[in-house]
Amino acid sequence: MKNWNILMSAIFLLTATAFVLQVSTARGELIDSANESLDTPSNKTQLVSFVESALTYVQKYGKERALEEFSNKTGPFVRRDLYIYAYDFNGTCLAHPFKPEWIGKNKLDVTDANGVFSLQNTLNAARQGKGYAYFIFPNPAHGNRDEFKIAYAMKVDDNWFLGSGIYISCP
Repeated sequence: MKNWNILMSAIFLLTATAFVLQVSTARGELIDSANESLDTPSNKTQLVSFVESALTYVQKYGKERALEEFSNKTGPFVRRDLYIYAYDFNGTCLAHPFKPEWIGKNKLDVTDANGVFSLQNTLNAARQGKGYAYFIFPNPAHGNRDEFKIAYAMKVDDNWFLGSGIYISCP
């Protein structure tokens, strides 16, 4: 029941955030620019596009170079609290800009503050080709405070996947 209440609250907050973003866009107050996205909340469209751009990078430059870029917290695949991470389908972290100590380690059994298996849920979404998962995770843009996160994952091939996520911040 507790997880249900949290999920419903998060959905409400996401809906409210989407409404505010639509109103802001209609008034011309939100500038649609990659550089400006550092200062504005991310949305699901930006999230999917961001992960797709990371997949394109992998296809163009190869796995090794891409994993280096995805692990670079000052690189092009980190935009404030929106960043790319990579795992294999066994649960081993391949790249993470804010958790370098996780790289090379299996994180399949990591749970969030509510006991949700965050990586398992994300991995299961990626196994389907692409999809979403929901959990609590530290937000690097807010001093690593635990916040609700909507993750999007996309399969690279049968061995590994990429992901990113939107944080839903509460004041």
